[in-house]
Amino acid sequence: MANLSDRIKSLRLSADMTQEEFGKKFGIVKSTVSLYESGKSTPNDQIKKQICDYFHVSLDYLLGVDRQGGLDYANFQIDESEFALDFKMRIRELISEQGMTEDDFMQNTGFSKDEMDAYLYGNRMPSIEDLIKITGALNVSADYLLAISKRKRISSDEESLLQLFNKCDEQCKNYLVAKAGVLCVEGISAVAAGEYGKYADEEKKSFPSSGTEGKGA
Repeated sequence: MANLSDRIKSLRLSADMTQEEFGKKFGIVKSTVSLYESGKSTPNDQIKKQICDYFHVSLDYLLGVDRQGGLDYANFQIDESEFALDFKMRIRELISEQGMTEDDFMQNTGFSKDEMDAYLYGNRMPSIEDLIKITGALNVSADYLLAISKRKRISSDEESLLQLFNKCDEQCKNYLVAKAGVLCVEGISAVAAGEYGKYADEEKKSFPSSGTEGKGA
């Protein structure tokens, strides 16, 4: 799935703009655009909104969040007030559910009081950085906060995989991420071509079973 940096680069190229021309549209310099496209920096909320408005795309599209499969995001505009209301209600629900105080939430996220109030009582659209802080503070999945999934937390198996992944060195992590991306693309392509069964059979040959599947059922 495309991420923020991919989307920015794609939108710039679709408009046949150089990084310098793109930057001038939004009051930033070429080097900043380069940092955005490499993923080394991210635009603030105001710049994100300006990009969305200029290219007529939704914030979900820009962030690479696919909420509704098959939707034409190029012509879709997110209802920011509705999203922000849903977002803050989820945060407040989780704070109450976990018996946290607002001070606890503020401390765990590292937000200032004004930032916290903007999320709990205002209509603030979350930046990627803030989304990460909030998910960590509330021990909840980003998919749940973004209303992509009803599952609040990752499974124990996913948690185990994350723990193993975090023990890897940087080179190993980069390889695993790249490999996962390749497998996702291959799997999606197989489904689209109606060849998922064949693809799954090939995967089984690559990773033979232990022979215990189905026993004791």
